Amino acid sequence: MQHINYTDARQHLADLMQQANDDRAPILLTRKGAKSVVMIDAEEFASIQETLHLFSNPANAAHIEASLASLERGDYEELDI
Repeated sequence: MQHINYTDARQHLADLMQQANDDRAPILLTRKGAKSVVMIDAEEFASIQETLHLFSNPANAAHIEASLASLERGDYEELDI
């Protein structure tokens, strides 16, 4: 993850925002004597939030994991729609 301090981030904010959108990789913004924050593409953030929501329910998480395991084993059928 790229790290950048507050002063440099402020001077290059538009470029950093574009980089976050283009690379879809988070950027860590640091401040001296304060907590850091992460800048991330909005669509990437929404995707992370959705994944967290889907896996927050244990039954749903187990179903997803079982489905992924079936797929990895090749235990599926292809359908023409």
